Amino acid sequence: MIRQFFCFVLFYLLSFSAQSKNNSELAEKINNKFATIKNIKFDFTQNIGDTVEIGTCFLEYPKKLICRYKGDEQKEIVIKENTLAIIKRKYQRVYYYRVTNSPFATILDKEKIINQISHIKNISSKNGLLVLDFYNDDKSSYLQLFLNKVTLDIEGWESTGYDQQTTNFTIKNSQINIDSNEKFEIPDFDLGRNQN
Repeated sequence: MIRQFFCFVLFYLLSFSAQSKNNSELAEKINNKFATIKNIKFDFTQNIGDTVEIGTCFLEYPKKLICRYKGDEQKEIVIKENTLAIIKRKYQRVYYYRVTNSPFATILDKEKIINQISHIKNISSKNGLLVLDFYNDDKSSYLQLFLNKVTLDIEGWESTGYDQQTTNFTIKNSQINIDSNEKFEIPDFDLGRNQN
């Protein structure tokens, strides 16, 4: 009986050691992949509650993102550094938010991703994708980043934000390190000038 117990403990320790080594090797591969990424262009589907939106995005490191949504509002999201602007061109409105302590603070900062991946103890798997868990400094929001197991490309994320609603963001047709002349410009709608 004691011999079986020691065999079980030895097997558990060897399995744990092998898994830790595999996680370390995988974390290093993911970090090497992120180190080479300058930008990503992709199509997306975003689910928040019962609302589904689609469109295209261009993400450029460090800390720049523009997403153009399909639909009547002509909605765009532009992020530069720590400012997030939601633009509704149909209504000529811009709404500003801070990026700090939101999931975008991680997604748009590859150095932060690389640093946090180095400290992740367990890289899990869900629906055939690798799952990396990140939390902001005050634990008010979280981000699960989903990576393709083979290419290690970003396949999407699940997050909570200021309002604690869950957002599921799925990426398709991603292209890495493409030439682009994207300006990440936020329009300055002069509503007074447009009124008669």
